[in-house]
Amino acid sequence: MVNLSQPTRLGQIAALPVDGVGLLRSELLALSVLDAQSPDHWLQHHSQQEFIQQMAVAIQQFAQAFHPRPVFYRSLDLRPHEWQGAVAQMPHSEASVLGLRGAFSYQLAPELFQLELAAIAQVQQAGYPNVRLILPFVRAVEEFTVCRQYVEQAGLMQSPEFQLWIMAEVPAVLLLLPEFVEAGVQGISIGTNDLTQLLLGAHRDQPELASVFNERHPAVRRAIAHLIQQSRQLRIPCSICGEAPSRHLDLIEDLVKWGIDTISVVPDAVERTQAAIVQAETRFRYYL
Repeated sequence: MVNLSQPTRLGQIAALPVDGVGLLRSELLALSVLDAQSPDHWLQHHSQQEFIQQMAVAIQQFAQAFHPRPVFYRSLDLRPHEWQGAVAQMPHSEASVLGLRGAFSYQLAPELFQLELAAIAQVQQAGYPNVRLILPFVRAVEEFTVCRQYVEQAGLMQSPEFQLWIMAEVPAVLLLLPEFVEAGVQGISIGTNDLTQLLLGAHRDQPELASVFNERHPAVRRAIAHLIQQSRQLRIPCSICGEAPSRHLDLIEDLVKWGIDTISVVPDAVERTQAAIVQAETRFRYYL
């Protein structure tokens, strides 16, 4: 699958031999839709219905281009560094990696998340049920449960094609995946960037820690293997959407061996990633 955030070259990318969008990043998409303004600032001058309509139009472009293939939309995970240059930026936090992010922020202030859900519902109603939802930066089962209730209230789960996934990027998911599945998680997508920096205590954006931030570190590799193998035991799909597979093609052989279901990369990496997958599958079958 492919990772996307903008509709640039959408027709060309949709024509690639891929099985859908493994990660539609909402942050850059929203920044474009909201005229480079933070959501709070934009909503001070526009109605909630206008937000729903504009986000629905943006999301539907991807749903339509890839239909009937799935489009996994990751809901907003507002981090200050992604809004640099925006009008009325997000409040800066020195601890943005560990700050008020993802599912926990929806629990405290659900309004924006509910508007996103309404936008996805509008896309469903327009005849594109192939949009699925990934919740970002989930720390606890309780956070997921609250979010799932909002998803149900939005009517999204009435569609048999809809699926509710979580990002597996906080190490707590490593230890609590059975409980998450019991609570209703239907799949996971491994975010190697956050998982690596949280496991190793190394911020990926700090040049001084570049030598420490290593996605091939034994702890990171074991964590990824554990998530994949546990997903197979729990009978849920497992994808990986971080930058590690396209940056380190040697990792793909291990991903195939461990039983990954989907590898999602940037469009420019599709060809070389597919070649590496074929090579790994061929070698793996030979060993078997």
